[in-house]
Amino acid sequence: MSDDTSGDAPNPSPASRSGSPGSLDTLRRAARWETFAVLLVLLILAFAFA
Repeated sequence: MSDDTSGDAPNPSPASRSGSPGSLDTLRRAARWETFAVLLVLLILAFAFA
């Protein structure tokens, strides 16, 4: 029954694992949001200490 747990994870295509353009696009999107979040926190801190 332990074999059923591996099927729970969503995996739209087997090619979406390491090195495919799909995963790179996801990483770029995540990096964009992470950069935006860091800039937002810095902006809030700048206004708080100004």
